[in-house]
Amino acid sequence: MEARSLGQALKLIMKSREWTQTELARELGVSQVWVSQVSREQRDTGIIKASRLLARVGWELRITPIGEEDDPVKRRSFIAAAASVTLVPSAKTGPYQDPDYLRALATQLRETRNEIGGVPLVSVAVRHLGKIAQAINVRDRNLQLAAAGLARAAAHVLHDARLYGKAENAGNLALVLAQRAEHVDDTANAYELMCQVSSYRGDYRRAAMYAQRGLALPALTDESKARLSVRLGVSLAKINAPGAERKSRHMLDAAHEFDGSSPGAAAMITGSSGIVLSRFGRHEEAGDSLDEAVRYFEGIPLMRGLWIGESVQASMRAADPAKAAALMHTLARISPLITSSHFDQKANEIIAGSARWASVPEMRDAREQLRAATESV
Repeated sequence: MEARSLGQALKLIMKSREWTQTELARELGVSQVWVSQVSREQRDTGIIKASRLLARVGWELRITPIGEEDDPVKRRSFIAAAASVTLVPSAKTGPYQDPDYLRALATQLRETRNEIGGVPLVSVAVRHLGKIAQAINVRDRNLQLAAAGLARAAAHVLHDARLYGKAENAGNLALVLAQRAEHVDDTANAYELMCQVSSYRGDYRRAAMYAQRGLALPALTDESKARLSVRLGVSLAKINAPGAERKSRHMLDAAHEFDGSSPGAAAMITGSSGIVLSRFGRHEEAGDSLDEAVRYFEGIPLMRGLWIGESVQASMRAADPAKAAALMHTLARISPLITSSHFDQKANEIIAGSARWASVPEMRDAREQLRAATESV
């Protein structure tokens, strides 16, 4: 049993449970008139509200791709023109007690954030966090692990919106849930998340501490060791203390030596190496590493945009305005696809940092295009 619209879903719910419109309205917390209008397709509602209301009666909303959309602005309009929505009943009365449901929500948050950015998803992420906090006190480790994954996905959304305090709280929730479930790699994932949030807040020593705590866990997989090692290497590079380059390069070399990393993790490790190499003046090696990361994230707008932004900044450190300008034109084309505070911050840093080459024609054009693209979003 499934529906292709909210109106169809409401009709199926009333039929299967033998509810009147008034009874359904009471369960949803809306008026009977609203139920009547939506059921007859005379009223539309936003996708976020639809998801929230359906969860109250044990149904969930799924979004599946049906093709590509050429117009980036339409594509970013919450996938309205680029996805098919399916509404299906959950197997349990309380969907947030269903580990599979929580995993599906986490996947949806991650994939949608990577597609359009985290800002439009903040209210959804906060709501999910409120629902899963109770999982700390349950004895079902499978549920705790699923809740930890959803908490991490929500933290990344909040982090992308630069709501660092809320992101850190979500990361702490993920950490506690993973520890209660006694799952080493999920605990490591939570430490990596906390490292990332601290790094973006500018607290690089705290970021390094979280990475070191993760690396101290017993029986880590090679991928977890590699990811935490590269996070530690980047944090040490940004601390810029005596001996930072040697220590940072050592951690990056260690990360590359671990076998079994997924393609995404390998791309992150390679790109992060580029960031560190750029900071220490190894510009040619840095450019190659960042170019490789950008190629991997082709088709994932947010991640590709952020890595291109890192590559632009590395090009400016290398005093290569021609390459920086070419990459800035690409950033301007990506900008309409996503709504991300991190991306906006990166674009603003690039516009400010490129001012010294403003008299160079190609750089002048690139700056104007990037500024126009980010201001129009």
